[in-house]
Amino acid sequence: MKETMRLPVHASACILVILFFCTAFAGCTGIPAGTPAGSHSAENTGKLSVYFLDVGQGDSELVVFGNRTILIDAGEIDRGDLVVTDLKSLGVDHIDLLVTTHPHSDHIGGMQKVLLAFPVGQVLDAGVPYPSPVYEQFLETLDAKKIPYTVAEQGRTIELDPALRIMILSPGNDRAGDDLNQDSVVLRISYGTIDFLFTGDTGREAEEALVRTGYTLDAEILKVGHHGSRYSTSPAFLSRVNPEVAVIEVGKDNPYGHPHDEALQNLRRAGATVYRTDLNGTIRVRTDGISYSVSTEKGPGNTWTQSMTGTPRVTSTKMFPPAVISPQVILPTIPADINLTLPTIPANITVPVPSVTLPPVQIGNASSMYISATQFNAPGDDRQNLNGEWVRLTNRGTGPVLIAGWTISDRTSSGTYRFPAILLLPSSSVTVYSGTGMMNDTSLFMGRSEPLFGNSGDMAVLRDGSGVLIDQRADGGTA
Repeated sequence: MKETMRLPVHASACILVILFFCTAFAGCTGIPAGTPAGSHSAENTGKLSVYFLDVGQGDSELVVFGNRTILIDAGEIDRGDLVVTDLKSLGVDHIDLLVTTHPHSDHIGGMQKVLLAFPVGQVLDAGVPYPSPVYEQFLETLDAKKIPYTVAEQGRTIELDPALRIMILSPGNDRAGDDLNQDSVVLRISYGTIDFLFTGDTGREAEEALVRTGYTLDAEILKVGHHGSRYSTSPAFLSRVNPEVAVIEVGKDNPYGHPHDEALQNLRRAGATVYRTDLNGTIRVRTDGISYSVSTEKGPGNTWTQSMTGTPRVTSTKMFPPAVISPQVILPTIPADINLTLPTIPANITVPVPSVTLPPVQIGNASSMYISATQFNAPGDDRQNLNGEWVRLTNRGTGPVLIAGWTISDRTSSGTYRFPAILLLPSSSVTVYSGTGMMNDTSLFMGRSEPLFGNSGDMAVLRDGSGVLIDQRADGGTA
């Protein structure tokens, strides 16, 4: 059996990790006024919806993908009933993953009502000790209801659905301790080519630490840190995220003056369209993994009256398989001034919206995919050189091919690697290595601890998400 190491996948002209995020673009814009949300903005009936709930001066975000749900924070104590009502209005009857970014009451105050109203599969927490009655009651309820509890660790991935990539980017191993905001859980959720970055109450200290990690931070949709405080949303951080849409969760006429002008100016200079819950109410982003749209509670395209058309959900009191949080992946720290921006998709390549539901998902002709090269016998000791064993796939067709849930196995299928959702463009290749490493535009890694293929007489077998044979190749160099 393989040990899958799930790492961030960079969007580039060669290979794109496919992420699903759903919204219907309409309603009020923030700054710059009237500016389109971005190059990916388009009406669609995508499968994934992200709701930024209006809970006043607090945070609460709901991620819905089919019958999978993630709730990130739940606002203040007096907003717990509102969160429960909103979730039920959206057809939610269970929560697969409950995330508490940090134990301040404007983020976890409503959790008690949520825990009493819905079955919860698992909780992900910042794991920072905090002697408050609200947080202590939250932990006591988890214990009483025997809900699995996990402390967030930087570099781990969360396996909730094969089509989604969810990575924990913060907090790091060295927690700030004296500032709970800087230890907020930061998640990057990706569906196709669309990425979301949820930042809790992170400030500039945490933003600088994130930039230094070298993890992929770019995201079309940014949940702005700390309610748009001047102590967050720095230009350096925004240059790495490069958001098209920025959502600020903030209460009307709040005593802190959020959002501060400095944060708004930084977002304007970064070219982001700003939505605010104090002005727009609840905000929904819907995506098919290639484009996204935005709708708001206040203004045209009312979020609540548009229902969940195009996003069917199965309601049931039965709990679904729990989210699996992978082993931690440690990346080397790199200087913040290194530009890791990857090339964008060429303007002359048009990517159509997939019309089928995973699995299998496919754009283009799968017959254009083939195994173009293999190396089963790694130089030296195979066990010490796992990345010397590899298989290369090439798209020789004229259109892009979306791979989701495809597999590579050896002749006997004793070991199988399942692809994340990637888009391979025409005349492009990707090499799958048996060992571990950082995914990029041309490389994927199985994360194995031992070789997969025999050094002689073995065969690489490529199948689509339904198990249909696409290609097979015995070791023999390149083609």
